[in-house]
Amino acid sequence: MTERRNLKLALREHQEHAHHGTRLGEFIRGIVYGGNDGIVTTFAVVAGTVGAGMPRYVVIILGLANLLADGASMATGAYLSLKSEFDQYKRLRREEKQEIANDPEIERAEILAYLESKGVPQKELEQMTDTIISNEELWADIMMLSEHGMARESYNKPLEHALVTFCSFAFFGSIPLVSYILPFDLALRFPIAIAATISSLYVLGLTRSIVTQERLFRGPLEIMGVGALGACIAYGVGIALRNIVGVAL
Repeated sequence: MTERRNLKLALREHQEHAHHGTRLGEFIRGIVYGGNDGIVTTFAVVAGTVGAGMPRYVVIILGLANLLADGASMATGAYLSLKSEFDQYKRLRREEKQEIANDPEIERAEILAYLESKGVPQKELEQMTDTIISNEELWADIMMLSEHGMARESYNKPLEHALVTFCSFAFFGSIPLVSYILPFDLALRFPIAIAATISSLYVLGLTRSIVTQERLFRGPLEIMGVGALGACIAYGVGIALRNIVGVAL
């Protein structure tokens, strides 16, 4: 009994070890998606309004409106998309269980073929297949994974994912606005906003690299590259609109 308890403790420590990723790992999609969109869209507002020659108060109002409205939209979108995927998962799983009940021989053959495709030795195929189909829930889970590439764990915590997306959007997206909210010199506001945007993209990329435990330079380079492209497009559109429409408040 003592050895069994020690084994369970060792297993728990093993699962919590760094090489299994951090606790933020399951939310990395929302962190990166929300953070990147927050930075780029807010800077797009800043760059677009500055490029169009609009005053400071317009930059602040549009920037804050973007933070609240777009952040809320992204959060609700994250919740609804994950919830919709989970609803689809439940429907498909019900269908798989019905197929198991209606034609178990075909479904058993599918499990056997799946295990064979994964390299299970021929001499172990029958035994492993029989072990799996002895548990209907496990049988359905593996059918979902093999036929649809879907696992229940992928759709857990839709509310938490939505909250993480919003918080990441609001936090990172507020950084390009700092130089307009605080009393910086007029000539320094936009250059500071550019520097703040680049820095926030770097921090977001570094966060991704740390959470996913990839090479530290990869996340910042990818996110800074994509973000800079979006920012340049936004600034160019602002200047183009000013020249075409003649907007200058």
